[in-house]
Amino acid sequence: MTPQELGILTLASIGVFFMLVSSIGLVRLPDVYARMQSAGKATTLGIGFTLLAAGFYYGEWGLFRMIVLLVLFFITGPIATTAMAHAAYRTDYEREIVLHYDELADAEADQQLDGQVAGNETPLNHISDAQA
Repeated sequence: MTPQELGILTLASIGVFFMLVSSIGLVRLPDVYARMQSAGKATTLGIGFTLLAAGFYYGEWGLFRMIVLLVLFFITGPIATTAMAHAAYRTDYEREIVLHYDELADAEADQQLDGQVAGNETPLNHISDAQA
């Protein structure tokens, strides 16, 4: 076995290990947020190492293609995970049980409060010039 084949095997093994850890996390973790954490982090590393192994296996042009795919995956992966987390948050009615501190609810409450203040005039704005 050549050193290049050993390096490819090592990269592929690391990638498969991270994907295995991710799949175990998907089965074992208790709620949707923890499962998305497992799927997002470990799978990103798993796919990254596997793509690098495939790129080295197929040579220079294959490596370029795999690096482009890896960059695209690193750009789109976190966006997709964030979108799924927001969708899960908005449809999960039992989040009070799971979350200890809910930053998104605080931000939405502040945003609603700002919208009510901006949409409604305060009593001082209703004073006409004749009354002043």
